[in-house]
Amino acid sequence: MIVSEKHAEVRALLDEHRAAGRRVAMVGTSGGTHDGHLSLVRRAKQESDVVAVFWNGALKLEWADGTLQSYNRDLEHDQALFEAAGVDLFYIPVRDDLYQRPSVTFVEMPAMGAYLDGMPEGEHMNILVTMVLTLLNIAGPCTTYFGEKDWQQLVMFQRMAEDLRLPSRVVGCPVQREPDGVAISGRNSKLSASQRADAPMMYRALTAAATAVAAGERDASVVTEIALDLLRKVSVPDYVVAVEADTLRPLDTLRGEVRLLASSTFGATPLVDNIGFTVAETA
Repeated sequence: MIVSEKHAEVRALLDEHRAAGRRVAMVGTSGGTHDGHLSLVRRAKQESDVVAVFWNGALKLEWADGTLQSYNRDLEHDQALFEAAGVDLFYIPVRDDLYQRPSVTFVEMPAMGAYLDGMPEGEHMNILVTMVLTLLNIAGPCTTYFGEKDWQQLVMFQRMAEDLRLPSRVVGCPVQREPDGVAISGRNSKLSASQRADAPMMYRALTAAATAVAAGERDASVVTEIALDLLRKVSVPDYVVAVEADTLRPLDTLRGEVRLLASSTFGATPLVDNIGFTVAETA
């Protein structure tokens, strides 16, 4: 596995592979590597010839608007996992190479971002979308893989790539779950034993709501309340909302491709999850 901190070197290496006719894949992560991330690598290896991981776990950025972004993850641990998974290129962005001065350019998606009001993960979406665009520009034409657990991010990354006509494809991969249904996440390690025992309620609540839809319920408020009632037994819900899957537009009446999004706080740890289903038009 080649390891590099130089974005120009990474682009040159990937360009060489493309020139030789090899298919390039990219997987991005902010560290805290777990089997959810590794599942993206496995998918990438099945569908591509060269897999590059862009690891942002040590990147510390100060944006021109005063926003700070900083991670402090275990590089040695994560690097070993990705090398064992067969990654070909491991890119570690560093500030002095990637941002020699604070960036003043941002990508905004107000038509979709407006639907994230009240969702904690939406507060920094402009930065996330801008960062993904930056990494895709470094990677060059490729297929990049993201997990469906963070559905809002995935959909916005896909729409950004489509709108800007990027020569890259953004692919969503199914949520990876523990045997009890809990979505695999780095946040799970922050749960106490009792909170971890309660955590499966997230998926149970979403499944119960989806079952009501399958039985004929179409009122979004009724469906979301089913999930909220269950979540309140073990946690403090942040939100449960039914949205149009590819636009994030909240729905009053369920129809077409629907995504049921949920966030609920267990102790001091918010967990997110979602479930998708198709609602057929009724006669």
